[in-house]
Amino acid sequence: MNPLVSIIIPVFNKAAYIRQTLDSALGQTYPHIELILVNDGSTDGSLAILEEYKDRFPDKIVLLDQANGGVSKATNVGIQASRGDYIQFLDADDLLTPNKIENQFKLLQNQAKDVVASCEWVNFRHDISNCTQVPYGVFGNFESGLDWLLHSWNNQEMMADSSWLTPKELVERAGLWNETLSINQDGEFFMRVLLRCSKVIYDTESKAYYRVLEEGSVSKQKSHDAAESLLSSFVIYQKEALVMEDSRMIRAALKRVYMKFIYDIYPLYPDLIKNANDLISKLGISEKTFIGGPKFQQLSKVMGFENALRLKRLLQ
Repeated sequence: MNPLVSIIIPVFNKAAYIRQTLDSALGQTYPHIELILVNDGSTDGSLAILEEYKDRFPDKIVLLDQANGGVSKATNVGIQASRGDYIQFLDADDLLTPNKIENQFKLLQNQAKDVVASCEWVNFRHDISNCTQVPYGVFGNFESGLDWLLHSWNNQEMMADSSWLTPKELVERAGLWNETLSINQDGEFFMRVLLRCSKVIYDTESKAYYRVLEEGSVSKQKSHDAAESLLSSFVIYQKEALVMEDSRMIRAALKRVYMKFIYDIYPLYPDLIKNANDLISKLGISEKTFIGGPKFQQLSKVMGFENALRLKRLLQ
C-alpha cells in the first residue's frame, strides 16, 4: 500500500518565497505526494512560477487558479481537489524538514483514521539555520485531541498548521475552513479536527519552519475587523467544545482564551472588550483566573486583571 499525501498550498503574492516552499515540498523523502497549488489571484508573478513548476513536475502538481477569495476559500478549493489519504497544509512561505511527511506517516500508518501527528514548529526570517524555538508544552503526545486543546487554551499556546499531518477522513468529518473569518482560520479549523481526534502523536525528529515576515501586516491584524473576527473564532471554539463536553474544565479553559483576547487588544476596542467580558460572565466560572507572565499574574492578584492591564499599558 502506498497512501497518497496531498500537500495543499494556497498562494497569494508570494513570488519572493514560493520557490523555496515548493522545493521543500517536492524534496520530501516520502515519495507518494501530490501538490495542490491554489493561486488566489496573485498579482506579483507568483502564478508564472507555479506554472513553471507545474510544467516541470506534471505528475506531482495540480495547479488551480482563481480570483482572490482569501486563504480559507483557496484552502477549501485545495481540499476539494485533493486525492490523498492524508492532508499536509503548507503556507506558501513556510518550509518543512525533508523527512517530515515520511516520519509522521510511519507514526500514523497503523493508527485509526482519527489520529493526527504533530511536530515542533520554529520561527525563522531568512535562513532556517538561524531559527528561534518556542518552549511550548503542545510539543508532545496527547491522549485525545481535547486534551491538546485544553493544554493550548490554558497555556496560551498554538500550533502552526504545517506541523500537522491529518487523515483526509478526519478532515472531512471536521468540515471545511471557515470562509467568514479573516484571522485564526487555521486555529478554528484545527479546533474542529482535534475535537474529533482520538489521539495526537508527536514526531520528535521533524520540524515545520514558520517564516516571520518583516513586512508583515501587523497593523491589519490589529484592526477592529481582525479583532472582531478573532473573537468570533473563539465563540465558535465555545460552541463546538461545549457540544462535545459541557464541563467546568472546558469552561475554565475558554475563560482563559477570552482573557488572553482582552490582554492582547487592551485598551483598543472597548466594545469588543465588553463583549469578551460578557462571554466570560456567561461561562459561570467564578474562581480567580490568572494569565500572562509571572510578573503580570502577581500584579493581577494584587490589583485585579483590568487594573493590572491599565498599569502595564502605562509602563510601556
